[in-house]
Amino acid sequence: MKIALRDHPLLQDLPSRSFATLMELYESNYILMRRLAPELDALPRDNRSSARDGVDLHLHLLDRTPYTTALCLTHYFDPERHPDNEPDLMIRVYHDARLAEVMPETPVDRFHFWEGERPEEKSLPWRWELNRFLNRWLRYCLGRGHIFLPDRQHVSNG
Repeated sequence: MKIALRDHPLLQDLPSRSFATLMELYESNYILMRRLAPELDALPRDNRSSARDGVDLHLHLLDRTPYTTALCLTHYFDPERHPDNEPDLMIRVYHDARLAEVMPETPVDRFHFWEGERPEEKSLPWRWELNRFLNRWLRYCLGRGHIFLPDRQHVSNG
């Protein structure tokens, strides 16, 4: 008996793309971001983490206020290319609310997230896709052993 993927029982409990579940995604992004940079407030402006079998991860602080930190997270796949050509996300961490989100001004046209019709920019579906991508990327980076700590560049053994 064949079952359509969308009707599979394991996929029935996928979260709705509501505002409430977006806030849960922001909370999850915050937790992952704090695992990646546990002392975010003590980091210098430019940071690099190296994984043994991967591409370096770079964290560049854009702005700090008492309640937020704005940063850019990126991989430089080709050191000879200009950094503006690399994929990166601008992220805002809200320390008081314990949330982290992809900043709306992040240039995302080069990512090609949407195969079909692209959602209206900064709409709920747009924010869902970008922050879901951030969540998966943070999990991947943590799984590779990346971490940003003050006063040293991190090199992972695994």
